[in-house]
Amino acid sequence: MDGKFLQAVSGPAGILGGIALVLLALVVTADVVARGMGFALIGAAEIGGVLLALLVFLPLAYTQHLRGHVAIEVLVSALPRRLRRWADVASLLICAAFSIVLVVGCGETAWDSYAQQEFQVGTMSFPLWPVKAVVAIGFLLLSIQLVIQLIGALLVATGRRRDDQDEPSLPQTTL
Repeated sequence: MDGKFLQAVSGPAGILGGIALVLLALVVTADVVARGMGFALIGAAEIGGVLLALLVFLPLAYTQHLRGHVAIEVLVSALPRRLRRWADVASLLICAAFSIVLVVGCGETAWDSYAQQEFQVGTMSFPLWPVKAVVAIGFLLLSIQLVIQLIGALLVATGRRRDDQDEPSLPQTTL
C-alpha cells in the first residue's frame, strides 16, 4: 500500500470529519435555541456524540500526513541534524506501535459491540458498533500513515533517500 492510496482514503475521511464538525455545530446550536424556547430536541445529545467521534477520529491520518498534530520540538530542534532524523524515527516508531495497539483494542471493542448488538439507551436508541468501528478505522488509517512515514524516516536516517529539508523549499502561500 503506497502513500497515494492512503491519501486518497484519508483525505475524504478528513473531509467527512470536517462535515461532522459543521453538523455538530448546527445540532448544538439548534438544541440551545430549542432549550431557550422551552423544549429540547430529542436525540441531540446522542447525535452530537456520534458526530464528535466522526470529527475526532476520521481526520487523524490526514492530519498526520500534513504533520499537523501538536509537536513539542524544543529538545529535538537543539540536536544535530543526524540525531534529529533518528529522533523522528524513534518518535514515529513509538506512535505507530501505540496506534496499532489502539487499532486492535478498538477493533475488538467494535466487534464485541456488533456481536452483542449493543445499543445506546437514551432519548434515542441506536447501535453503538458503527461509532466504535469509526474509531477503529480512524486509528487504522493513522497507523498506516505512521508506518509509511516511519519507512520514509528510516530511509532518510540511513542515507538511502534525501531529506526533504535538504532541498530548498518554496515559500508557502495562504489565501
